[in-house]
Amino acid sequence: MHASYANITVAGPSSEDVAAHLEPHGVVAYVSPSVKGATVVWHADLSSQESIARELSGALACPALLMMTYAQRVLMYQLYEAGELTDTYVSEHVEELLGGADAPTGDAERLCDAFNKPSAIRRVTTILTKPAKDGQPFAYAANRHGELLSALGLPLFAVGSSYAAIEQGEMPAGPGLNVGDITQII
Repeated sequence: MHASYANITVAGPSSEDVAAHLEPHGVVAYVSPSVKGATVVWHADLSSQESIARELSGALACPALLMMTYAQRVLMYQLYEAGELTDTYVSEHVEELLGGADAPTGDAERLCDAFNKPSAIRRVTTILTKPAKDGQPFAYAANRHGELLSALGLPLFAVGSSYAAIEQGEMPAGPGLNVGDITQII
């Protein structure tokens, strides 16, 4: 697993629809098969990840959750709905990422509503607010990411995986994923 990674999970549209939308836009990516009604996109261009998530959300009328990690410890997300940024989160303040601004705390209710998991609000609130302490599970962003995806009913194979890792032969793994069904878009 790489120290930092990023990917986008969309809920609703099929993997074929996601790939068909990305290809004519020149997005270089890998697209997972749809599992539990969700598809993971591992994009090559990290500088355009926000616009990719926004575009997918708007064009395919679905929530898109852009997940990013920093230095193995910090988990960040941006939630897009109907092409609009509706929620952001950073697990702890990092000066080089946020400057003097406070870390956005995320909105558990909004996140759960976006993925139709209202019963998970309490669990998601705990996941978002639990401090990262050395020697504890949430000291690693990937652990927090996995717990969050589990609570939202999204595919766990998004955890720790990125375009760069796949390119290096480190394939994502998890329930429901047959790596032979991953589509490459170039």
